[in-house]
Amino acid sequence: MKHICFFLSDHGFGHIARSIPIIVSVVRNYDTYVYVVCGERHIEFAKKNLEMMLTAEQYKRIGFRAEHTDIGLVCKDGTLDVDTDALTKTVSDYLWELPYKAKKYANWLKENRIDAALCDMPIWCIEACELAEVPLLYIGNFTWTELYREFLPNEIWQAYAKYYGKIKHTMLYALHNNEMLEFIADSEISKTSVTARPINKNAVAEIRRKHTRPIVFVALGMSAQFKTPVDVGKVPYDFYTTEGVPLVGNNVEVVPYTTINTQDFIAAVDHVITKAGWGTVSECLLAEKPMALFARDGVLEDRTTINILSENHLAVSVTQDDLYDIEQVIEKLDKLDGSYEEFYNCADEAAEKLMSLI
Repeated sequence: MKHICFFLSDHGFGHIARSIPIIVSVVRNYDTYVYVVCGERHIEFAKKNLEMMLTAEQYKRIGFRAEHTDIGLVCKDGTLDVDTDALTKTVSDYLWELPYKAKKYANWLKENRIDAALCDMPIWCIEACELAEVPLLYIGNFTWTELYREFLPNEIWQAYAKYYGKIKHTMLYALHNNEMLEFIADSEISKTSVTARPINKNAVAEIRRKHTRPIVFVALGMSAQFKTPVDVGKVPYDFYTTEGVPLVGNNVEVVPYTTINTQDFIAAVDHVITKAGWGTVSECLLAEKPMALFARDGVLEDRTTINILSENHLAVSVTQDDLYDIEQVIEKLDKLDGSYEEFYNCADEAAEKLMSLI
């Protein structure tokens, strides 16, 4: 039996959500024991999903280790704008602790006889795997280096670049930043599509049964929230929102962060308005749902995602103020005519690549 470790970012839930199908594929298709290292709340989220997707015997072959893994972005209160001062302080502390955490986990990798690891963002695991001589697959659509380079001091993004430069094997998701290629220049690179948790058709049907009008899903990631209320009570649609989206009216229902099947809500609705997080976007692409994506010009990942999808007539760009004329946003979505044919769930492909490193 091979021992595999997934080191996953705990910045929001998108990274662990997109990794869950890969974990499932590794457990189902290979003789493996899998460890998942991520934040405590994220571990609980993963457990609930994996228990539904695997048999009891398969689920027993997964171990969990709660660990704060990543910083990501810090937003100014009530906005999607990056708080550069707060982020600089937080990331500086993270980098100071990194050598100690990397050494600790290098020892852990050896003690648990890990044969290969997957990294979705946390740079300290790159160092840990190098120290422990464990082959590592980096999988993602960006690195923090090219994002941080736009608004953080040189010493920070250059420190990140040093660690990403150690990567030997990379799998690029669809919609990736081309700018990231500069920082993985010495890595063997393969390309793939998107991944998302499977859709439960019964759950989708149950959601739709509750509505006679078109449904709109409006979502923000956990790292941001809007505060100014937007009254949509007279708009002829029903709305599901995540926490942090201040739509008000008798036609609005909040989907708590503890909800583990947001992909079913996306599949059930007619339109999606959301932050341009890759995980939610991939769920929309696989469910073939038109998207309005909140513009965040200061974040390269979001600009890349929005530009690619807009050019392919799969999304439109909106601002927070556009929520006050949400019917006009929906009219724009109704005009989208892009094709979803090139996108597929690549979980098995990613699992095969990871196992090939052993």
